[in-house]
Amino acid sequence: MRSDPKRFRRAGLIVAIGALCSACAAGGYDAGAVRRHLVKAGLSPEAADCVVLHMGPRFGDERLGARADPTAAEIAAERALMRTCGVKLPR
Repeated sequence: MRSDPKRFRRAGLIVAIGALCSACAAGGYDAGAVRRHLVKAGLSPEAADCVVLHMGPRFGDERLGARADPTAAEIAAERALMRTCGVKLPR
């Protein structure tokens, strides 16, 4: 059975955004956990490393560990970051 690439990429984006939103559930931002979630969602280890390495400087550890939903601007920035790291996202 073939998997739908758009569905797979969309699921990856949802997991990435969910990781941003729920990083605080364990008491703070855990880059290793976010990386593992991204790889499980289908990103290559290299792309996951790229995303994680750039998330801290772009959003800040305090914001990544915040107990608040991401803003529309943060979601747009995360999508741009993922594209920069070679992740193909649905439009």
